[in-house]
Amino acid sequence: MDINVDMGESFGRYNLGNDAEVMKYITSANVACGFHAGDPLVISETVQLAKKYGVAVGAHTGLPDKQGFGRRRMDITPEELKSDTLYQLGALDAFLKVAGMQMRHVKPHGILYRMVAEDERYADAYLEAVSLFNPKLYIFVQGNTLIWERGKRMGLNMAAEILVDLDYDDDGNWMLERKKKPRSPEEVAGRAVMVAREGRITTISGSEISARADTICCHGDSPNAAEVVKKIKEEFERLGIPFYRIGKAPEN
Repeated sequence: MDINVDMGESFGRYNLGNDAEVMKYITSANVACGFHAGDPLVISETVQLAKKYGVAVGAHTGLPDKQGFGRRRMDITPEELKSDTLYQLGALDAFLKVAGMQMRHVKPHGILYRMVAEDERYADAYLEAVSLFNPKLYIFVQGNTLIWERGKRMGLNMAAEILVDLDYDDDGNWMLERKKKPRSPEEVAGRAVMVAREGRITTISGSEISARADTICCHGDSPNAAEVVKKIKEEFERLGIPFYRIGKAPEN
């Protein structure tokens, strides 16, 4: 199971998240590309940190809304989304090339994640941008959604994701939080184990729903993100759950 975390979300003198500690316990980092969060120096520092710990790097692309942290819906055109996505991919790629690294995946951030999952115009624009930039990139989205199905038909590398530190309703929709709240590391680790072993997750009503995934996500802006991902890794190791990045088989 791959564990990914949203990172590089600081800006100037404003620090968000404990990236230096979180990076020790994950396999994939989704790096903000300057639209919803981050700046050039933060991108550079986050890439170098990922290189230090051997973590795969992907682009965490979002809407141009730093004030709302990319969590407010915007009425953009599909053409704007395509260009904005290419712009962000190019920005991160520059720092990866300098570091001698390659981009591994891409993931939409915040409300954009939901927009591309529900609106075929946005889904197609996003997928086209990724395909034009590098069709070999893995695309982290919720499985069995509109963008998942369309990406599969295009022959792209779609990786199903479950957000284990967010709540889900009985229809399988994750619950957007405007501001991340701390979660019990034990509780989140238990959810991660359930996803990895059973392909299921408990909803806010107490029901269990299908949650098959290739990668699980925790959010770097959570107040105790480092404690959460550390506990997940410890539980995976204790239970013998394979722990490796997308596209790379575990070593025997």
